[in-house]
Amino acid sequence: MKNAITYRSVAVSGLLLITTVTLLGACSTPQSRGMMTDERAQIALETGVSDRAEAYRLDGGLVDGLRFPDLTPGSHELRVRHHFEMPGPGGSGKLTADPQWERCIIGVRYDDFAAGEKYVFEIERRGFHSFGWLRSEGGEKLADAKVIRCGPAV
Repeated sequence: MKNAITYRSVAVSGLLLITTVTLLGACSTPQSRGMMTDERAQIALETGVSDRAEAYRLDGGLVDGLRFPDLTPGSHELRVRHHFEMPGPGGSGKLTADPQWERCIIGVRYDDFAAGEKYVFEIERRGFHSFGWLRSEGGEKLADAKVIRCGPAV
C-alpha cells in the first residue's frame, strides 16, 4: 500500500511539473498577430538595435500593449514612446560610466490608412534627438513624424 501511494504522488508531481512548464512556455512565446484581414491595416514598429519603441496612443486613447491594434481604414494619429541611449560618456554631461537613456514621445498623423495594407512606423535616434516617419511595407515614405516631448517622465 505504501508503494502505491509513493508511485501515485510521484505521478501527480510529474504531471504538475509538465503542466507548469507547458504553461510557462506558452506565456513566454511571442504571440502572433494572427491573419491579416481585408478590413483593417497593420502597423509595425521599427527602431535601432539598442533602442526601444512602444505603442503609446492611438487617436488620443492609450494603447493596451506594446504595439498598435489593427486599424480601421481612414485617418489616424499614432504616438510611440522611443527609448534610446544618449551618446557619449554619461549621456547628459554627467561624469559617470553608466549609460543615460532619453525617452521621447513621437507622433505621426496619416489620413489614408487602407484596409489590407501593412505600414511601418520607423523611429531612429540621430544624436540627441528622435526622428521618425511612416512608410508603406514597400518602403515608400508616407508621412514624417514629429517629436511631441522628451524627458524622464515620458
